[in-house]
Amino acid sequence: MSLTNDCPSPTREGRLAQRAVELAEALLNDAGARQTPEERAQARKLARMMADPHGKELTIALADQAFRSHRPERIADQLAYLLERYGVPQYMDWWERVALQLGGAMAHYLPSLVVPPIVSRLRHETQNVILPGEEEDLRRYIEARRQAGFRLNLNQLGEAILGEAEAARRLEAYLALLARDDVEYISVKVSSVFSQIELVAFRATVAHVAARLRTLYRTAARHQYRHPDGRVTPKFINLDMEEYRDLDLTVTAFREVLDEPEFLPVSAGIVLQAYLPDSHRVQRGLTEWAIARQRRGGAPVKLRIVKGANLAMERIEAGVHGWPQAPFETKAEVDANYKRMLEYGCRPEHAEAVHLGIASHNLFDIAYGLALREAFAVGPWVEFEMLEGMANHQGRAVRAPAGGLLLYAPVVRAEDFHSAIAYLVRRLDENTAPENFLRHVFDLEPAAPQWIAERERFLAAFDLKATLSDAPRRTQDRAAEARGALPPPRPDAPFTNTPDTDWTLAPNRAWIDLGGAAPRGHPAPGRRGPRARRAGGGRARSLASRPRRLPLCAGWTRGR
Repeated sequence: MSLTNDCPSPTREGRLAQRAVELAEALLNDAGARQTPEERAQARKLARMMADPHGKELTIALADQAFRSHRPERIADQLAYLLERYGVPQYMDWWERVALQLGGAMAHYLPSLVVPPIVSRLRHETQNVILPGEEEDLRRYIEARRQAGFRLNLNQLGEAILGEAEAARRLEAYLALLARDDVEYISVKVSSVFSQIELVAFRATVAHVAARLRTLYRTAARHQYRHPDGRVTPKFINLDMEEYRDLDLTVTAFREVLDEPEFLPVSAGIVLQAYLPDSHRVQRGLTEWAIARQRRGGAPVKLRIVKGANLAMERIEAGVHGWPQAPFETKAEVDANYKRMLEYGCRPEHAEAVHLGIASHNLFDIAYGLALREAFAVGPWVEFEMLEGMANHQGRAVRAPAGGLLLYAPVVRAEDFHSAIAYLVRRLDENTAPENFLRHVFDLEPAAPQWIAERERFLAAFDLKATLSDAPRRTQDRAAEARGALPPPRPDAPFTNTPDTDWTLAPNRAWIDLGGAAPRGHPAPGRRGPRARRAGGGRARSLASRPRRLPLCAGWTRGR
């Protein structure tokens, strides 16, 4: 099947969707045949957890609350409290329930003896999801995955960066990974290499982030990786996307550094999240830029497309500040945008300049990516990615038709394991959400109701794709308010607080750069009226001050 360079017609798109359904069923059958007894046992355990809501709550609470502290006494106290509140989870094996009960009873009296084995057990249970960061342990793991035919994208986990000394340590950790002869590919978050991200000072922040990226890209270009087939390539750096606030910053720094003559030969990557409507606009802009860069002799770049992994945090932040949430409201819209971005990225004139990483565990979306890659004949430029330790039997099934598989693999040292808790909690919460494909992975069969529901959800997304908006959901514009372009509130309207100024939006940054003429009824930033002075700054203070950051509360820390 061949397609033109334009959008596929409804008939062709329908054939692609049907082809994807057939491929997905074949992948499911192959994955079932490849599943090991240990994986089946783990799947049955997950199924029991789904039927035990208190057990799921306790599991998340244990990971999120009990194991963050370094003090055995504190962990013991929290363990006893949580067991008293939730009870022992019934989904666990009998010996695990007995061990947990004994641990909860004895930890209070002998915390230094009882707690370390419990924490060690937690790390052992998660070692196929979060890799050990110790030198030899990591080397053995990388070699085992390489022998099995998988590539690894290493993500160094750690606490939120609160100062430049911590940022310097994290940067050194990235550089150390790049210097290893067995590491090919790493992921980097811009917030982990620069601590003072301030969107009001956007250009200054971009300059600082760009300086750190130059250091990373130079190191990646200096070190080379030898593939099993003998090919030698420079190390690869992929910029992760975290919060909505980092989108414009990350993309701007990425483009500006790679546009510099020194870095034209460098091939690097970036992530976009399909749960943001803006992502498709950004994808089109990145593609136009990459094509122009390639015409000037630049290397291709790579775009990793994911659905998004911080929905709960985005909702909380939006609620705190009085903004609409940045991601789509519904899963159907996210699915439709993901398919739209895959189809756009697989067009040959785009994929040659912007290589594509299709990151998903949804077998229907993977199959759709395989169908697109085949139809557009862009095999060398499109690869598939999954999370390490999540449904590994499906990864083994995908690897053969995909021609390889890149696994996103978090890494942490034993002394920093508490830093991985947020990642574990987020993955557990996401993967057990009702609409998540991985929630049903333990009992999926071609004729099962869950499989049929997933198939119908997949097909329904195509009906939304053509009419889906790519406009940002956050549209606040203080300059328009100052000009009186927005209608005043109705006299009978209920009182609502004025939302905080959203510095992620370029119009608001331009407005403050020009001096920030005040909205009607409010003094301009820096020009505090009598009432504002008596109230300690009020509205004027909120507009001129730096954007507030969320507190590091359990369950949604920034150290993801």
